[in-house]
Amino acid sequence: MTDIWMQTGTGRAFDLMAPTADMVDLEHDVAEALAREPRFGGHVRSGPYSVAQHCVLGADVIIAETGSIETARAFLLHDAKEAFIKDQMTPLKQAFAAHVGLAFAQQANAEGDGLAQRTGVFIFNSALAEMEFKIDAAIHAAAGHPWPLPPDIAARVHLWDLAMLAAERRDLLCKPPKPWHASVERVPPPRRLGRITVWPWPKAADEWRARLHTLFPHLSPEHREA
Repeated sequence: MTDIWMQTGTGRAFDLMAPTADMVDLEHDVAEALAREPRFGGHVRSGPYSVAQHCVLGADVIIAETGSIETARAFLLHDAKEAFIKDQMTPLKQAFAAHVGLAFAQQANAEGDGLAQRTGVFIFNSALAEMEFKIDAAIHAAAGHPWPLPPDIAARVHLWDLAMLAAERRDLLCKPPKPWHASVERVPPPRRLGRITVWPWPKAADEWRARLHTLFPHLSPEHREA
C-alpha cells in the first residue's frame, strides 16, 4: 500500500498507485459511485445522467443488436475505473495535457518550443494511461475478466462508446454550438436504442448491479450461496 489512496464508500482503502482486485467492491463501491457520477460534467439539463446508466444501456443494446456477450461484458466494465478517478471528459483531459505541455516548456526555459510542449503532453498522457491501465486491471481481476482486452473486443467497445455518445448527444444535450470531433459526427446512434431519459441514481446502481450478475454469473448472489 502506498501513501496515495482514497477511502471508498464501503470503507476500503483503494491504492491509486498500486490497486489490486481485493480493493475493488463491484457490488457496492463501483455500482453506487458510477450511479452518482455524471457524464458530460453534469451538463445535462434534465438531470445528472450517470456513467452507470451509460454502461447499462450500452451493454443492453450490444446484446440486442449483436448478441455478443463478450462485448457486452467489456462495455459494462469499460468505464468502471471512473468509480475511483471520476468521469474526466475528453476536452478536460486535452486541456490538462495542453497545460502540462506549456508548464513543461516553461520549466525547461523553452517556452514557445513546440517539441518541449509536445514532450510535456506525451508525459501527461502516458502517466494518465498508466494509472487507468492499472485500475482497469484491478477491476477486471475482481470481475474475473481478461485484461487487457483482446484487440477486436477493445475496438468494438470503442465503436459502441461512440454510438452511445451520439445517442446521448441527440437525446440529452442542447444543440452543439459547433461541430464535435469527426469521430463522433460520423458514427450513428444504435438502431435499437430508444430515446434516453435520465434514471435516478438508485435505479442506475441497481441496474448496473443487475447486469453485473447477468453478464458475470459467478458474481451473482445465487452463485455465491450455492
